[in-house]
Amino acid sequence: MKTKVILSISILIPFTMLFLYVWTTATDLIIRDDMYLIKGGFIESYLKGTLTFADLWRPTNCMRILGGALIYIADVKWFSMNLKMITLLNPFLILASALLIYREYRKSLIQKFSPEFIAASYFMITLIIFHIIQWEALINSGSIAFQYPMPFIVASFISLELFLLKGKLKYLPAALILPSLAVLVFGGRLVFVFAPTLGIIFLCYLITRRFHLAKDFWHRALMIVIFLSIIGFLYIYRIDYNDYVQSPQYLESEIFEVFVRPVDALKFILASFGASIIGIDAFFACNYISFNIMVAIGFITVTFYAVALILFFTSHMYERTFLPLFLIIQTFLYLGFMTIGRFGIQSTGLDFGMASRYTCVSLYGVASIVWIFIFIFAQHQPASILTKGTIIAGFSMIFAGLLLTSIAVWNNQPRQKVFFEQLRDIALRLDTATPDELANFAERPDMVRGSLLLLREHKLNVYRNVPAGRK
Repeated sequence: MKTKVILSISILIPFTMLFLYVWTTATDLIIRDDMYLIKGGFIESYLKGTLTFADLWRPTNCMRILGGALIYIADVKWFSMNLKMITLLNPFLILASALLIYREYRKSLIQKFSPEFIAASYFMITLIIFHIIQWEALINSGSIAFQYPMPFIVASFISLELFLLKGKLKYLPAALILPSLAVLVFGGRLVFVFAPTLGIIFLCYLITRRFHLAKDFWHRALMIVIFLSIIGFLYIYRIDYNDYVQSPQYLESEIFEVFVRPVDALKFILASFGASIIGIDAFFACNYISFNIMVAIGFITVTFYAVALILFFTSHMYERTFLPLFLIIQTFLYLGFMTIGRFGIQSTGLDFGMASRYTCVSLYGVASIVWIFIFIFAQHQPASILTKGTIIAGFSMIFAGLLLTSIAVWNNQPRQKVFFEQLRDIALRLDTATPDELANFAERPDMVRGSLLLLREHKLNVYRNVPAGRK
């Protein structure tokens, strides 16, 4: 009972803080890429009664959003497209991830530490996972697409590991169903790093357990590889065909910018690592934090990652769980792919990789650093002075940076709410809104106008409570 109370406190305090931020800040207004899903998208098809599975399966920005599309249609049907109802799901999706991770966290520590210590120390993990540094992936329309992949990815990893290691048939349904949901329904962008991350973890598992693998393990592994290949092929097949977002063809021509300007590309990705500790809001709020300082912070962060990985293997932590390693590799691959895809865009600067929305993944990597440090620091066998000093420095930098970012994000909240109100005012006087005003929705003015006209016609979103006859 005592352990459950401590665990509840460790989880509910950060969860409540995050939920309050989303509740008081999130908008119900549609903005950004979601405009493509209205006019000419599956929302229009649904409103016209012509919706087909092809509309739901159609890619947007080179990713499938089947799960998100179903959520949007449910919101249209039951809540007249009040998108705040969707954004309020984000804290609960993070909560699901936190509960799944705790299962592995407890397993990694239970042999040496009391349940009360494990539950209390998990507070350090939840402070990171629930941090508002990821505000852009919390309060905007479409933010749920950043949040719903993670609990399914984590659950898939756990289910696959159980089936591979235990070999019992009772684990097979979860090992088939959860990855199917994670890839085909709720995968989002994380799908593109899920497979390579699993491959690296599997290789690490073979290296560390190579003398203890039975023949039936290889049979199960082959079955899982074939199964994942099938659902991966279904996801990727014609992923670039008839995309809702007709993006400029810059990717093919600009991808080589990484190789043409390697120093700038390195600064770009290091800044993105630094932004998972000191967020973009703190960067703009503090005049003494320059971009070069963010690059240095990113380098130090990567150093802490390297130390954590060394400690993970030298302490044999992998004998208890591979999940922290999975989350770290996932972070590196995610930020790496993001750099390849975004660095060469001429309209963005070197600080584009610091965008808040990317931290919804990298936060789990930072949490894994802390997880490994807790595992090492709290062991009965004392660590070296150098190791202890590194761990303490890591704790200090991570939590000081996140505290500074929390202050900056909360201070910026009133301006964020004013901005949303300005967008609402523009939408309500759509007929007289200028192209420059419509551009504030972060999409082409003609696309914004067409989508808002459709919503107004059907009294959805911001127009759901507008009196009859008013335009």
